[in-house]
Amino acid sequence: MLYLIDVRTTEEFEMGHLDNALHVDYREILQKIDDITTDKDADIYLYCRSGVRSAIAAQLLHSRGYYKALNIGGYEALKAHLETHSTFP
Repeated sequence: MLYLIDVRTTEEFEMGHLDNALHVDYREILQKIDDITTDKDADIYLYCRSGVRSAIAAQLLHSRGYYKALNIGGYEALKAHLETHSTFP
């Protein structure tokens, strides 16, 4: 299963997010990941505004054994990419 997680603030998420994205502030990712999945082999795609917070969240998840957690970058770039493509980069 694939999990798409927006790790920006609540305010940023409410201003717009990718379809089917879950919201977890990057500062809370370790406290909330087990509520989303306990499958350490799950594909977890993380994004934020520019890719910095999602990189931090991916590192935190890796430390917990979620080695398939992947930083896929920033929201605006992803949104533009998905307008012309049907898959993530």
